[in-house]
Amino acid sequence: MRCHPFISESTFGLPIYRWPRQAEVFAGVNTWWRANHDQGKASVLFCYAFGKAQRLLHGLDSSIGPILVHGAVEPLNQVYREAGVHLPQTLYAGDIPRNDPLMRQAIVLAPPSAAGSSWMRRFGDYSDAFASGWMLLRGTRRRRGVDRGFVLSDHADWPGLLWAIEQTGAERVMVTHGSVNVLVRYLNERGLDARAFVTEYGEEDDAAAAEPEA
Repeated sequence: MRCHPFISESTFGLPIYRWPRQAEVFAGVNTWWRANHDQGKASVLFCYAFGKAQRLLHGLDSSIGPILVHGAVEPLNQVYREAGVHLPQTLYAGDIPRNDPLMRQAIVLAPPSAAGSSWMRRFGDYSDAFASGWMLLRGTRRRRGVDRGFVLSDHADWPGLLWAIEQTGAERVMVTHGSVNVLVRYLNERGLDARAFVTEYGEEDDAAAAEPEA
């Protein structure tokens, strides 16, 4: 059924944002983890605890080594399991002694807030990475100061936004949150009545990339 007005977010509303295939991202994560495992280094992958961590768990190759998680991640894993979602076995990182050789074989999923904290000392020599749509931008990767960036987002990319808007059949599109002006201009040039719509969260430009959502 067609709708007349449609409200769309625009977190990644720029033509540069085009997500790679998920299988390619997971292959990259596992290759990175395997290389660190062979070098005797822990692999610490920063990601949001709710949703993103569980999505990553679904794509990890548990044959490489143990999967450890931060205390913010494991309770949410349990909720997913109780709901019937299959996730590989995970261990709470806090239960593993600091000098345990297990650390040097493991991948660790932790929220971004853990970066630079004393909690990280338990892993000794480690390689770190961040999984987010913002990792498509080299500048954001540099600001994060991580060894690797994996492009994985739960938001629509530019083609995804355009596809969703087209599917609604809407004549008027209200755009909010993100690269609003670019998407509004693009839609207006194509004959739609597109307008900016300000929410309580305000506007967010690309450079901010504070990654409250990714």
